[in-house]
Amino acid sequence: METLSPLTVLQPTQFDAAAELLCAAFADDPLFNYLVPTDVGDRQALMSDLFRMLLRCGGNHGYGLTDADGQTLKGISIWMPPGQSVDLVDLLLAGLYELPFRLPWQYLPRWQAAIALDREHHQAMPMPHWYLMLLAVSPRFQRQGVGHQLMQPGLEGSDRTGQPCYLETSTEGAVRFYQRHGFEIVKTGPFAEQAPPFWTLRRG
Repeated sequence: METLSPLTVLQPTQFDAAAELLCAAFADDPLFNYLVPTDVGDRQALMSDLFRMLLRCGGNHGYGLTDADGQTLKGISIWMPPGQSVDLVDLLLAGLYELPFRLPWQYLPRWQAAIALDREHHQAMPMPHWYLMLLAVSPRFQRQGVGHQLMQPGLEGSDRTGQPCYLETSTEGAVRFYQRHGFEIVKTGPFAEQAPPFWTLRRG
């Protein structure tokens, strides 16, 4: 296994590479296949723009892991610290307002249901907490310890401050990965009709 380089704070100049990585990492993700189905005409471009939007909202709390020469981005995580959050207004200002013009109308209720998950998040976690907004590893570098390293900023922050962590995921493999890092399932089940399985997890 290649020796991992240290984590670095994600820079705005890396957002394009990060969006490309996210597209590759989530290409077959059940949640994103539900929100942006494969029959959407400009799916790749729309996915890339959506990830850039998320990076503009939360990327200042992001971490990146590169190869030894710092050129290839292997993975990213965005850990929102206690007291920080991304709300609907942030998403709209970052470009979400364009979504109704780019997505077939029949899929818009899916986005309404997904956006409503933010309310459930805050109901489940009313106290200050660390939130894993995104974690993705390039398919080329999975199962090499990259994801474990990208978990550390939030886990170490949680241990240091004594505040819990929270996250959501839509695959059983990811659930097992997070459980190995001390997370326990809070809730499971589809969040809307025809939605894929969905888990919320907490540590601490």
